[in-house]
Amino acid sequence: MRDLLQYNRPQSMYDSEVHHYISEILKTGENFATEPDKLMKEFKDKFHDWILSSKLNKITGLDQFKDRDIIVGVTQYLDDLWQTRDNVVLENEYKYHWRLYGDKLKVKKPNELQEGDSLIISMPFPYYGDVHPGMDIILDICNQRNVDVHIDACWYGCSRDINFSISEPCIKSIGFSLSKALGLGANRIGVRYCRERWTGPVSIINKFDMNNQILVWMGTKFIDKFGADFWQNKYGDAYKKICHDYNLKPTKAIHLAWDDNRPVGVRPLLRRLVNER
Repeated sequence: MRDLLQYNRPQSMYDSEVHHYISEILKTGENFATEPDKLMKEFKDKFHDWILSSKLNKITGLDQFKDRDIIVGVTQYLDDLWQTRDNVVLENEYKYHWRLYGDKLKVKKPNELQEGDSLIISMPFPYYGDVHPGMDIILDICNQRNVDVHIDACWYGCSRDINFSISEPCIKSIGFSLSKALGLGANRIGVRYCRERWTGPVSIINKFDMNNQILVWMGTKFIDKFGADFWQNKYGDAYKKICHDYNLKPTKAIHLAWDDNRPVGVRPLLRRLVNER
């Protein structure tokens, strides 16, 4: 079954349990809120509690980020950053940035960062399936050189053993979503946390109550149903077995491992193993 390993484009977790629940709630429309303001507040409150309720991960410093907006997944958060800033990224970042800008994308090494830069960095970092190994040094450089940092935390909810503080003053915003965490990649929804609010598409959409109510409602239902750490709790043992059986180096993300110094996706193997039990 080694041919099921994904070397070119590792896929995040999705399975029949999630698929069936999407179908179930869309059919019933159970408890769909009729008051948009109440729905939005309920989602943001539950989302915040969902982040903090993880028993496998810990993120501190969110209390410093009082400005919170609903986003159509972290992708909308990134789009907002690209529309409002001239950003830079590090090597091996999320491929979406290259799909947007190709060779025009500004890619720097940490020691090349300079005052006025706006750095987008993933945490966990997709190439490593973990916090970037140089994260402490990167944040020190950004604090010293007055570089704004914006964190893509899309993988936080599908990982384990992540302990991270966003208290460093250079960190200006962080975006979370349920896409990777609960299999809602086709129904993206999340929350952006900002240290200070800026004018951009996300702020405008939230100010004028233009968020997609059905996505917000689905996100609330999924948080209630699956809670935090869902994929790790369901597939964690199978992940360890796969890494052992195929001599893979584990990462902290449920769908990613390393094979001979390159990242590899294990979703098909995870689903096959669990379904065979």
